[in-house]
Amino acid sequence: MVKPEMSIKMKKICKASLVLAFVGVLLFACAPMDKDDYKLGDPVSESLLSFTSSPSASTPNIIVLKNTSSTAGVALWDLGNGSTAKGDEVSVAYPFKGAYTVSMSLYTPGGSATISQVIEIAEDDYGLLDTPGFNALTGGAAATEGKTWVFARYTRGHFGVGDVNAAPEAGGPAWWQCDPNGKDGCSLYENEYTFIQKGTKLIWKNQGAIYTNENGMNLLGMGGTPNPVVGDFDVPYTPADNLTFSLDEENMLLTLSGNAFLGFFTGVSEYHIISLTEHELYVWCGSAAEPGNAWYFIFVPKDELKEPDPEPVIPPDPKPEPEEAWFRPNAPTNLLRTAVDYESWFSGPDWGGGLEPGISMKNNISITIPDGIGGGEWMGQFKIRTHIPAGARERFDFSCNITATQPGTATVKMTAADDPADDDFFYDGNVSVDGTRLFEAADHMLFRETESILLVFDFGRFPAGAVVTISDLCLQKHIPLSEKPEVVNLWPAANVTTSQWFSGPDWSGGLTAEVTMLEGNGFELTVPEGVGGSEWMGQFALHTDIALQASHDYEFSCNVTANADSQFTMKLTNDPEDDAKVSFYDNALGMKNGSTVIRKVAVKPASADAEAAMLIFDFGRTPAGTKIVVTDIVLQEYIQ
Repeated sequence: MVKPEMSIKMKKICKASLVLAFVGVLLFACAPMDKDDYKLGDPVSESLLSFTSSPSASTPNIIVLKNTSSTAGVALWDLGNGSTAKGDEVSVAYPFKGAYTVSMSLYTPGGSATISQVIEIAEDDYGLLDTPGFNALTGGAAATEGKTWVFARYTRGHFGVGDVNAAPEAGGPAWWQCDPNGKDGCSLYENEYTFIQKGTKLIWKNQGAIYTNENGMNLLGMGGTPNPVVGDFDVPYTPADNLTFSLDEENMLLTLSGNAFLGFFTGVSEYHIISLTEHELYVWCGSAAEPGNAWYFIFVPKDELKEPDPEPVIPPDPKPEPEEAWFRPNAPTNLLRTAVDYESWFSGPDWGGGLEPGISMKNNISITIPDGIGGGEWMGQFKIRTHIPAGARERFDFSCNITATQPGTATVKMTAADDPADDDFFYDGNVSVDGTRLFEAADHMLFRETESILLVFDFGRFPAGAVVTISDLCLQKHIPLSEKPEVVNLWPAANVTTSQWFSGPDWSGGLTAEVTMLEGNGFELTVPEGVGGSEWMGQFALHTDIALQASHDYEFSCNVTANADSQFTMKLTNDPEDDAKVSFYDNALGMKNGSTVIRKVAVKPASADAEAAMLIFDFGRTPAGTKIVVTDIVLQEYIQ
């Protein structure tokens, strides 16, 4: 709703009833009714009453009325234009020519009497209409073409309906308010109303139709066409010529002549003004077609109606494109410029080891594949112990050149020296080399700290006699080509609740696991006695308010510590029964007596956004009594 810029409440001015009254003599001059003597006085008769009427010195359209009665009392005036006044002397403005019957009633302790006389106004005086209300509505006397108003179609509530018994309602009608441009496609917005001060003329234009509902159409008595776009009816209607209006600023009423109405037909022509300013006309009216309804309309000057600029379309944050690291083997950022230790293990097909490759370490590392090489992965291992520590979740880039005199397939792996079997840092077992191959692995991390990063190469699938050269080794803390957005772990800020269902072999449920939620991030769970031994017989779910978008990739990780070996299941979803929202499901996760890092990268809801992610663990295949601790849960957007 457009708020009024100023409140207008002034004297009544209209064509048939217009007054600009100035009280001259105060009422308490001599008023027997105001005394403390309540005895009845002598009866008053019309013969004792008289008053004079004379034009003011400024204009003959302002008449000074003066009580000249021979008995005292309180004078009340009917000014002949629908207005009243009180006092022994009043001034009243009549802007329009005509005959006005003025009556004075005198009230005394003995009763009251009334006399009347007709006052003739010879000419119009539109200068008397120079009031805030008339000027706001018409543009003033200088606006000879008047001022044109149209529906404020881009304002919410420019058209609405509420309870007539509650009108006018603060904040607009409670039942319904039209959305901005909500009636586009019907005839409502084609109405224009021009108010002209001189002659209080009204020019109403439309495109040959008006808008109303079925009850209004029936009252109007004319058939219309159902509007397929916005509902209700467009009814053929041509506005009458020579329309006029009256504006009662004291009672805040706008009345149109000739059964004219404002846009939507309700069967009435009188409108209650809520706000009238230079920039807004806000009115309501009752309805003859629907007596319980109050209809509300907001208008603005036609030259001020402007379609607002469309809301800017803010695209969703794009998933950052994967970007290579800035590899500089000879730069100070290369941590491998210091001395390293190495070891090798080469074997034949029997995995017995004992083969000795030729190794030369000068500027580069050259390895000659020995005779008898077994031909399988991990039969030709070359390990570099870097002595470079890594913090948990610290990001690194690695690159090197691999040159071979004969084609073959290499394996490249980076891991922790104290746990060479861990593949979490990175592992690539399919590095084809035919000539020279640049190998790059940017932005990788371990999920726990280590005192030394271990680089592992395997050349077991190269032919005997091939010379493989490793050069330009570069291991550095991650250096992106450009700034990336900060990746935020969504889990710590989430609201998390839990549920569980454990059952024996009969699937009847009823078992309860002992669970302790850990401060910060994780839980501790003991598998109950009697657990059935099958998948989904030991479900424990973490319910969150984390929303996952199907258009984004995510990364998940956690640390699982247990005191027994087994298999377990994990599932990240929004709805266990809706496969469209499953981000990942893995029922072959290995749990060992110790600590295991679980990591899933580039996962996302299968096809539909997940409004509230649910992380489900299943320990149905885990031995009863096993104590499981899950910590360091990370769920964040995945960046390559």
